[in-house]
Amino acid sequence: MLRKTVSSGKRSSNCAVERPWGKFSLNMYIMTVSNKPNDELRAGRDNGSGSRLCRFLVLSGFLALLMFSGCTLTPAVKPVSQDIPLFPPQARWQQLMEEERNPQALKALARIDLTTSSGRYPLKIAFLLQYPERLRMESLPLFGPPDFYLTIENGELKVFLPQEGKYYIGTPSPVQLASFLPFISPHLQLSDMLALLRGAIPLIRDKDIILKGFQEKEEYRLEVYRGEEKAQVFWLKPISNQLVRAARWGNNGELLYSVRFEAYGSLKKAAGFPARISVTTGPPNPTTLKLSYTDIEILQEIQPELFSLEIPPGIEPLRLNRQ
Repeated sequence: MLRKTVSSGKRSSNCAVERPWGKFSLNMYIMTVSNKPNDELRAGRDNGSGSRLCRFLVLSGFLALLMFSGCTLTPAVKPVSQDIPLFPPQARWQQLMEEERNPQALKALARIDLTTSSGRYPLKIAFLLQYPERLRMESLPLFGPPDFYLTIENGELKVFLPQEGKYYIGTPSPVQLASFLPFISPHLQLSDMLALLRGAIPLIRDKDIILKGFQEKEEYRLEVYRGEEKAQVFWLKPISNQLVRAARWGNNGELLYSVRFEAYGSLKKAAGFPARISVTTGPPNPTTLKLSYTDIEILQEIQPELFSLEIPPGIEPLRLNRQ
């Protein structure tokens, strides 16, 4: 629940009050009064008005100091709670489904930082994505042309490695993809990777899922169950329904991966897109994948031929075993 932060209402005996004249002391005030010319003071003693005037001024100055140096007493103010409207979990789920049914094509530049038990693998990539079945990815080395090309279209995988002079044709199965993309694993498969590239995770398509939703701190938590087993959890921004975090479990209750989506509004051409995505796979052998977008463009249309990868002249394609 969002709460507006207010003061506790307790009385304070040492509250700072800004004074336009700076520090002020009672002794300084008395000194200015007592330094009047002697003849004026003597005249005051003669008629008795001078001493009364001094006492009046000292008393007035003392009261003024009390007024400015102490805080005024105010009654306690109760915190004002501002409840965020909680839409039913079915409405949240339908909105996520609608976004997945009508995905936008993307063209992007991104940095990938992969950390595994065997080491760290930084990579800069450019890609075209037409979710859920078309992908073109190229690695961008520090110098020179791309040294890795990968396309997926109509259930066919094509990979070209210019430095090795090799061209592969196969299927986008987890085993074959893992030969070229080290973050593909039983925990993180092609459908997960393609959804993550568009700032989401794939939704479970089971008909008999159970949805539960409630507010958790400043986020809305949407839980998805298969029977009694938790399958997915989404943490959403309450008003915009933007993904903040997500997690997915396998059929045996094992955690497959968790994801964090950050830096919304950082990309000028796609303000509603997360600029940073962090993925951590579950045990054993956990892997951390950090994806940082440096440029992204939402495409209204995309030419199908952009996903074709021509075989270079003089190179014989190698067929990968079906697995």
